[in-house]
Amino acid sequence: MSVPFWKPPSESYPGLLPDRADVLVIGGGIAGTSLMHHLAKRRFSAVLVERHHLAAGASGRNAGFLLAGVADCYAEAVRIFGREKAREVWHTTNENHDRMLEAVERDDVGHRRLGSMTLASGDEERARLEESGQLLRDDGFEARWDGRGLLNPRDGEVNPAALVGALARRSRAGAILEGVEVTAIEPAGAEVTVRAGERECRAGAVILATNAYTPLLLPQVKIQPTRAQMLASAPISRSVCDMPTYSHFGYRYWRQLPSGEVLIGGWRDTALADEISSDDEPTPQIQEHLDRRLAEMTAGSQATHRWAGIMGFTESGLPLVGPVDGVRNVYTCAGFNGHGMGFAFMSAKQLVESL
Repeated sequence: MSVPFWKPPSESYPGLLPDRADVLVIGGGIAGTSLMHHLAKRRFSAVLVERHHLAAGASGRNAGFLLAGVADCYAEAVRIFGREKAREVWHTTNENHDRMLEAVERDDVGHRRLGSMTLASGDEERARLEESGQLLRDDGFEARWDGRGLLNPRDGEVNPAALVGALARRSRAGAILEGVEVTAIEPAGAEVTVRAGERECRAGAVILATNAYTPLLLPQVKIQPTRAQMLASAPISRSVCDMPTYSHFGYRYWRQLPSGEVLIGGWRDTALADEISSDDEPTPQIQEHLDRRLAEMTAGSQATHRWAGIMGFTESGLPLVGPVDGVRNVYTCAGFNGHGMGFAFMSAKQLVESL
């Protein structure tokens, strides 16, 4: 059974789909709560609906890494997107880290900024990481290759569910409604009709912050659901990991919390076809790999939690932020390619400023 390590936000927001809304945000993860933050700053009257509870999806089921850039290393990003776009994305995700933490500065969200390490798994990855370090420095960013891995000193870590909860607490009373499962979205002249069960809402604009689940409401939006699996150990007294760590081209990752728990995730590369799924139950095949890594790191500690989250991958490798083609007044802020914590806050700002 999937039991995420991160506890959901302590507040609850039960409610029903409203009859009307100027802006209706669907999805109560990091993208949805970030949208509500920026909508409020620009004085939009907005309502957020979530089918379960806040951070029930990938926002409460990830490792809590706050990393700059896309899923690929910087050298690969330069090859895919070009130098200018890769530089822009790196800058934006660094700013995402800063601005998002400023927005919740009075709350304890488990934030630390010790950097991140990407370890070379072999000669090919070593060459890419060395090249990435040089390109980053040439472009004015901090990075250091130490012979075994690439250090990005401005990266950090957070309790992702606590961060979502902290953003939600800043919304006006009644603006967030949990337990509302939207079943249909239909353009209706200058408005959009949204249905949840027998209830109907007329909205001026609808923003889908539903990440991997977006195609369930709008199949024309090309986001591929992809499972990511994790486990967590009981607290360990000795340090086994200094900072959030990636390896094997981002397919394997781990971190140790200040309280001693070790979180390990990934190994999707050992079963790529099987992990293209919207089923958020862990599988024995992947969990065995995670168990072995936990044993290597901790000399026998047992897992206390095992869980999976569903990421949303796009064809471009970048988020889908903007209007949905052919569907008037409907927008997406979704498809974060496993890096929602690094992209969502500034993606939400970009979308709100375009409304």
